[in-house]
Amino acid sequence: MLYNLFIILIIILIMQKKTPLNRQIVLEWFEQPHLEFAETLLKNDQFTFSKLPTQEEILQILCSVEKAYNSKRGAWTPCQDKFLNLTVLGTCLKHLMKPIELSSQQWEQISRLFRFHNWKACRNRWLEECHKKANWTPQEDKVLTQLQQFKPNKWCEIAIDLMRICKTPYIRQGKQCRDRWVNKLDPNIVNIPWTKEEELQLFREIELRGKKWAEISLKVFQLRRTENTIKNRYYNLLKQAETKMKFGRITKEQKNKALVDSVIKQLETSANYQPKLEETEEQEAKNYKLDQFNPTYLEDYEDIVVLVNKKLIKLNDQV
Repeated sequence: MLYNLFIILIIILIMQKKTPLNRQIVLEWFEQPHLEFAETLLKNDQFTFSKLPTQEEILQILCSVEKAYNSKRGAWTPCQDKFLNLTVLGTCLKHLMKPIELSSQQWEQISRLFRFHNWKACRNRWLEECHKKANWTPQEDKVLTQLQQFKPNKWCEIAIDLMRICKTPYIRQGKQCRDRWVNKLDPNIVNIPWTKEEELQLFREIELRGKKWAEISLKVFQLRRTENTIKNRYYNLLKQAETKMKFGRITKEQKNKALVDSVIKQLETSANYQPKLEETEEQEAKNYKLDQFNPTYLEDYEDIVVLVNKKLIKLNDQV
């Protein structure tokens, strides 16, 4: 009984944030703000406030957050979005920094005021509104490659450092950095045409694992084929097969299975007609027999060798 109570207590402690909602911390951010800097922030960044909130407005936001503190776990609510705007604005005023300049440690401090959201979730939620697509520059590619070496796969931190170093006027999210590296910059990537053996292996792995592109890229192709390349190759082959087949009234699942079976059968047939290099060499070695040579002519030729079972052997050792 005591053991069960202890386990329940541990679970409750894990679920709770390390720092409860502290009104005083939030209010202190707005006590003596730098007015000129605050005006610039509200004008140039994506805040929902048109002017600095008053103490009454801040307390009203805090009350609404506290009322919904235990509801809708994991989901962003309108009051949480407003509170996030408030905390980001307050943190920027405290440190005299723009939102895109905030470090992972500062986002961590912001997230401690949210019960069910970590710093990555808070940062990504804030950046959603001011995110826009922009082509990658050579400088960004170079910096991203260097950051990946220093902070392997820590994509949110890499995104923060990337924007600081390159001083981009737009937002780069961790997912963008990961996709750029995985699909374009990773030196393991190969761009040679697909072989029939690779295509057959791809379809067999998808039947085994499902459409887990990242897992197949890593564990099957050792990142030589990117996630996008794998996915595109799979659907392109299905589309080619569909143009050659006619379907009656069947379900989408039945149609997909028929297409997959057709592609696998075609690839297996094509692969069987391509002799492997090792088998060809072995067959050629069997075509030559030592008794075809006259030993009397080989006494002065100590360096003549033949290929036997994939090994080079001197003729004089065999005669």
